[in-house]
Amino acid sequence: MGFLKRLLGLEPNLTKLISATIVTDEDYNYFVTFSKHHPQLQLPEFVRLVLHYYAKMLFNFDPSDPEMAQSATILKKMMDRVLTVGIKKDINILDVADISNVARIVSSKPHNVPRRIIATLFFVNTTQRHITTDIPLNVYAQHMVFSVMVLLQSILKEIDDDCIDVLNRSLKNMQSAYNSGQSFLEMQNLTAVPTTAYLSAIMGK
Repeated sequence: MGFLKRLLGLEPNLTKLISATIVTDEDYNYFVTFSKHHPQLQLPEFVRLVLHYYAKMLFNFDPSDPEMAQSATILKKMMDRVLTVGIKKDINILDVADISNVARIVSSKPHNVPRRIIATLFFVNTTQRHITTDIPLNVYAQHMVFSVMVLLQSILKEIDDDCIDVLNRSLKNMQSAYNSGQSFLEMQNLTAVPTTAYLSAIMGK
């Protein structure tokens, strides 16, 4: 299938930077691992992975499906709560997002009907990145919503304080963009919103 995708031009011939593998199960246990595909990978790519993953999850929520539309609203409200508190190295994201009584991050792969979500960030050019996600059909909308918070929590172990500062500003910029009317359902915004949010953040905006 991978060969067929490349043959048909459905998969970009881009440089892989980093992947996150998120394994979850029926009980909303989450186990996250990262794979660094580039020998000179820089810490900000972890930040960009989260930004693009958040945009992609929102993009996946079809507004014609009431459950999906509600999931997008819930996810945005969770992000608002986290950003109101502010992301810090020692923050408990799941607690702030008010899902710690339902979802948990575990130290080994969960076994109750596991699902594996893979998100891969690619280098396009010096300013742009591209994300692909591999999401099994048996993943619930709630799995997807929680996975954003889980990924956000998991990268805090990988990045430094400067990156956390950029992460805060970038996510605030994304929320502002969505709240000002830039639809997360438009294909062009799938890349444009996280890219612009990040570039503004590193310029101190």
